[in-house]
Amino acid sequence: MTTALVTSSLAVTSPATARSSLRIVQPLSAPVAPAAEGVIRITEANLLSGQPDGNFQADARLVISNQPDFITYNEVPWRKDVFLAPPGYALFRTPGQYTGETPVAWRTDKWTAINQGTLMVCYKKGRLPGQKVDWGIRYANWVTLQGIDGHVISVISAHLPPVTSITEGLQEKGLHRIGALANTLSAYGPVLMAGDMNFHYGPRQYPRELLASYGFTSTYDVLGTSFPTGDHRGATIDYVFLKDTARLNVVAHYNQELYSDHDAVTADLTFTDAPTDVPVSFAPGTYTNSPTATRSLQRSVLDLVVKAVDNTPPGAAIHLTTAKLGDKRLTAALKAAHERGVHVQLVTRRERPSGQELEMQALLGQKVWRKRWAVGCWRVCRTIESRGKLPETRVLISQSGLTKALRIDIDEPMVYSTARTLTTARVMTTQNAYDGAFLRFFRLVNRTV
Repeated sequence: MTTALVTSSLAVTSPATARSSLRIVQPLSAPVAPAAEGVIRITEANLLSGQPDGNFQADARLVISNQPDFITYNEVPWRKDVFLAPPGYALFRTPGQYTGETPVAWRTDKWTAINQGTLMVCYKKGRLPGQKVDWGIRYANWVTLQGIDGHVISVISAHLPPVTSITEGLQEKGLHRIGALANTLSAYGPVLMAGDMNFHYGPRQYPRELLASYGFTSTYDVLGTSFPTGDHRGATIDYVFLKDTARLNVVAHYNQELYSDHDAVTADLTFTDAPTDVPVSFAPGTYTNSPTATRSLQRSVLDLVVKAVDNTPPGAAIHLTTAKLGDKRLTAALKAAHERGVHVQLVTRRERPSGQELEMQALLGQKVWRKRWAVGCWRVCRTIESRGKLPETRVLISQSGLTKALRIDIDEPMVYSTARTLTTARVMTTQNAYDGAFLRFFRLVNRTV
């Protein structure tokens, strides 16, 4: 894993220059002092969706000025990425009114994203008088990152619904789903979860037992101190949680006044041990790219497939069907897999084969009863495709890294231009999901297993 290094002092240009007609608003609080060497800084920032643009930009500038390693945002579904992740930062979220409300941002000089996804936390429609959105529909975005020192950590950005007659019980359901995700991610390294939880850090509202059942501990518990986190009658409802306190120390935490009705909450942490090599594995869920972000984020879905192919051991099998193969990195990965003894089988569905498809056909041959082959779409394949029974791309890998029976369904073909289109990949790791698609794959070439 390689990470582009830049100077440790981030050169952040003012996002306000993107809209010069807006009045420049000064932040309400001073920046937090720079973090010490070896300290990981995370900031949770609910930036109030309805506040004026100038106030929002002042809040975002303050958050960035703290130079946190990670930022979890809330209430920013329609805010532009350039303000949330200016130069020196990258950002992940699934765009949309509800899915895009909780992005994660990170420093690109220190961290590289190696996995990411969006989790449905709760989904219940209904609005009380005066509401403009359905408070019962919530999603969390998450990113797994590797540092330049080799450490791996996952960050989850969440925003639970407040308790109303419509949303009663959804906080508990949401924590169960987030907790299950955190359990999966913790296999790779420590997990941080931060956000506006909409429950007060007090003896009545705080769901201590439920949080503890998933290993979540707030910085308030670790340090034994807390503070109000906004304009909510002194309530503390914004949090940074550690999944496992044995792997992270909490050095300090701070709050900062914003124009938003929530304070920014920042925590400084350190790892408790040296980094270790983490075996590659794949978590189930939905993954998307970011077509307007950096090149690595534009390619995140394409590179997810490349990563899966690269980590397939000799003797394992790759079954790939796609509307078109036209990505050089993926083609090179498939060739390398073949050379190290992986059984590669490819069905493409284009009338005229691309250059990469012709290369694979020449390399693997077209005799479908063998263990390795590459062919165009047969008549039976066209029939199945016309019935809408095939995604644009489907990848089946018997084993990749530690993950067996890996299935990835993607709504775009495997071509370079996919990076510039919003692309969704659904990752499945159950044997049943794999087996059903495995049988359908061989039907494409009229072959039984």
